[in-house]
Amino acid sequence: MTIDLTDNKTYISMLNGGRRLTENTAHLPELRVAVLADHATQQLTLVLKSAILEQGFFPVIYEAEYATASFEAFDKTSGLHEFKPQAILLSMCVQKYRERFFEQDTPQQRAQLPQSYADEVIGILDALESTKATVVVNNFAPPIERGFGNFAIQTTQSLYGSVMEYNYILTNAVNQRRHCALNDIAYLASFVGTFQFFDERMWLSAKYFCATRFLPDVTRSIARCIAARKGKASKVLVLDLDNTLWGGVIGDDGMDGIALGGDAHGEAFQLFQKYILSLKQRGYVLAVCSKNTESIAMEVFKSHPEMIIREEDIAVFVANWNDKASNIEYIARVLNLGLDSFVFIDDSAFERDLVKTKLPMVSVPFMPEDPAEYVVTIERSGVLEASSFSDEDVQRNQAYREEAIRSTEQIKYSNIEEYLESLSMNADCGTFKPSDLPRVAQLIQRSNQFNLRTQRVSEAECAHYMTDNDKVSFQVRLNDRFGDYGLISVICCDVVDGYLFINELVMSCRVLKRGVEHFIMNHLFDECRRLGLKGIRGQYIASAKNGMVKEFYGQFNFHKDNDDGKISNWHLDISDYQPQTVYIRKTLS
Repeated sequence: MTIDLTDNKTYISMLNGGRRLTENTAHLPELRVAVLADHATQQLTLVLKSAILEQGFFPVIYEAEYATASFEAFDKTSGLHEFKPQAILLSMCVQKYRERFFEQDTPQQRAQLPQSYADEVIGILDALESTKATVVVNNFAPPIERGFGNFAIQTTQSLYGSVMEYNYILTNAVNQRRHCALNDIAYLASFVGTFQFFDERMWLSAKYFCATRFLPDVTRSIARCIAARKGKASKVLVLDLDNTLWGGVIGDDGMDGIALGGDAHGEAFQLFQKYILSLKQRGYVLAVCSKNTESIAMEVFKSHPEMIIREEDIAVFVANWNDKASNIEYIARVLNLGLDSFVFIDDSAFERDLVKTKLPMVSVPFMPEDPAEYVVTIERSGVLEASSFSDEDVQRNQAYREEAIRSTEQIKYSNIEEYLESLSMNADCGTFKPSDLPRVAQLIQRSNQFNLRTQRVSEAECAHYMTDNDKVSFQVRLNDRFGDYGLISVICCDVVDGYLFINELVMSCRVLKRGVEHFIMNHLFDECRRLGLKGIRGQYIASAKNGMVKEFYGQFNFHKDNDDGKISNWHLDISDYQPQTVYIRKTLS
């Protein structure tokens, strides 16, 4: 893949696109973003609008005056607080840090600068927590100035070493603040080369912190950070086989004829497989979609000595002669996941175009001809954005593989009741645990279909449900004879006027039709009795994807209080609730 570092076409296109975004004619969900910076933002803000639109949101931007971040954050009457943003960009640049560094007169002052500068930025981050918005903060691009040659990385007396120390301190601070996310400018600058990334003339004349041609990279990174926090994330990698995981065509070339290891060409495919396996280990579900005879294709996974990915690494294996769009739809049904969480990787331009045309919600990155460029292409595509990582992510592929087996097993039973009873399901139901908060928040952010209000309760807000007297929380884990589903449901409730109000109830679609929602409702009414409450109140807020739960409360005979087509309110007293039949045994933790 050749990167043209002189190309301004994308920048100009996104800049003009941002200027034209004045009305939400497509009726997209709005995303309110405030921009605070210590550098000029006029061009960045316009390009950011286009980047946000690419993520499926209509941008509504508040652009603060130059270098007023502290004022906007600390003054509760500022325009920022009146704007009520959903996300805030705190864009600090290395050029301002450089000015401060060169003003330090003593070695002691220079040694203290990374921490003292970080403390100022962290103070702003903490002040912004009250907005309840996601705060995306830039780290610093590595500066050109070293002053010590190679020794610069080893000392904070060098601007380069000082910046590296600041980035380390900032990263740790962001990791400790649930409302914050890091925009890794250091990586973006290093990827294209810092000499290319900076434009000193533009900084001196207009206070642009990078060359304008790289604003699309910067703003797309910001938009992906925000979108990931709002639940937009890929989960499934659908992989072609011939000339994607190995060189050649297995049906024609045979086991001994395909390129896999042995020389530079074959090693490129092995490297790509190692990379894909690392993505599985960080939480991706792997599926195969190939035009092949299944037994011939599968034999490579079972027997080829140079194969890195093995049969047990694949959750769903589809090899036939049907069109790939139909096969991907089948894989989505088996996994019970939305197609907007799928990434399709195929070397064939024809197959990629077919899937993009028939399934536009699937991410289809361009793939180059040279397999040595596969990894860098996927990285640069931006399809791998994540907002968190938990231990359960490591087990996700196995969980979905087990689910595919369950789907096959169900065929053996004459009715659903017999099948559910045969599963020997156990649910561990208890209040939130501090160690589980990242996964709890992740499930809330990622659940789009079985999500009653789509309010995206943050990790910081989830913490309050463990401590506040007027709040009640539950997390549900499920296992059966095939394996452990892990954390599959999160419920956040507020005690209001003698009722338990369900503020957030999300459930993984992996456990649909298992009776989990009936189990949860039984448990919630048990909790009402324990707390001496009158009953339960709930609300449904329609979104683009949660139509499946529109009548969630109706199925339990809740009374509908009102419905304006977008929002409906419901209630049910304890005396009117009929306990549901379930095939799940409860354990409390």
